[in-house]
Amino acid sequence: MISFKNIQTYTTGFPTTQYSFLGTPEEARNIPPEHKDQIFFLSEEATQFLSAYLDSSRMLTGPLWNPFNERYFKTIDEFELTIDREAELKKWLYNKPIPFDHFVFMHSNWGDQVVMLTWKMVIKYWDGLFSGHDLVLFDQTLNWGLFYFHEDFLYFGSDKIYDKTFEEDKIRELQQLQQKYFNKNDLNFTGPEKRQAIKAFKEKYNINRIE
Repeated sequence: MISFKNIQTYTTGFPTTQYSFLGTPEEARNIPPEHKDQIFFLSEEATQFLSAYLDSSRMLTGPLWNPFNERYFKTIDEFELTIDREAELKKWLYNKPIPFDHFVFMHSNWGDQVVMLTWKMVIKYWDGLFSGHDLVLFDQTLNWGLFYFHEDFLYFGSDKIYDKTFEEDKIRELQQLQQKYFNKNDLNFTGPEKRQAIKAFKEKYNINRIE
């Protein structure tokens, strides 16, 4: 059974026919051996596992230009990539609180294959990674995330504040509220019981409106 402990064994080898962030298949084959030891193209099973893991986290819920769930991270650091800021981008990545030898996952709409690589390789091959295809970088903890939007904007989320149990409770209670008070059999929007239930829900979850 696949897990984070054995996910590194679910690999396909380097691409043999498709272009990747490493370039052509020939260019990928010719990268230094010490780089190959830090990059793993994961199998379809591993990709599905990680896709489900990321989806269930609720980290990414917004549009591409504002990708992170507004209740997930306390801090969002943005970077606009332009030709004159390429050296600055490497420094920006270098200064993130991620060890060089730490393995992260790259999930992209480019080929639908997750890649596992060290943060050092992210910095080394940034120009291939951030080149016109939306992608997200994350690790098992989900305590941070780096999203690249294909119009050359990067967003680094950190200081996780998301409480999954709290959000699940909120969704469940909202559904119960809607089923009880917002249905064709109860069109009275001024009943005291309904008003009190809505008020209590808003106060509990600190929201202004129910959608």
